[in-house]
Amino acid sequence: MSRITKKGQVTIPKNIRNLLNIRPNDIGDFAVKEGSVVFTVKRGTILDAHRKRTDKDTDFSRVREYMKEDIAKKVVEEE
Repeated sequence: MSRITKKGQVTIPKNIRNLLNIRPNDIGDFAVKEGSVVFTVKRGTILDAHRKRTDKDTDFSRVREYMKEDIAKKVVEEE
């Protein structure tokens, strides 16, 4: 049995994770069916889910570079 946290988070028990081969970076999908919550595991990463939902192939390495440049500019401006 799992307790729901204040943030609505639930831990999937280890024996169930092992039984279903649930691994870090897998994606879970929640649905309501006949008054119950059904959790389905999808293989992949959050990036895969983003690509599927937006039909965009976002270059997150470039986004990371933009963020680094922006942070560096702000640091220089503060000095």
